[in-house]
Amino acid sequence: MLKTRPALYEVVGAQNNHLWLEVLEGDDAGMRISVPRRSSSYDEELQKAVLSLDPGDVHTFELESEAVQSPNWRIAAIDPDAGPDSEYKLTA
Repeated sequence: MLKTRPALYEVVGAQNNHLWLEVLEGDDAGMRISVPRRSSSYDEELQKAVLSLDPGDVHTFELESEAVQSPNWRIAAIDPDAGPDSEYKLTA
C-alpha cells in the first residue's frame, strides 16, 4: 500500500464519481489527482466528509492506494492535524 504525506490540495473539479485535487505546495505543486467521491474503503464519517467537498475547497489531505505500480488514489484523511477528535473535520 502507498500512502502520501499530508499535503495541501484544492478541490478543482468534480466529474461523475470523482473529485480532482490539485497539489498547492512543494515540488508537486500543480499536479492533479483524481480520487473517488464514493468508496467502500471510506468509513461512514470519511464518506460523509468527502461527499461534502466542493470545487474551491482547500484542505490538507492524505491519500492512499493499494496498487504500487499504477496507483488508484483515494482519500485516507482530511485535515489530519486538526486535532485528535476531528480527523475528518472540514473547515472553511
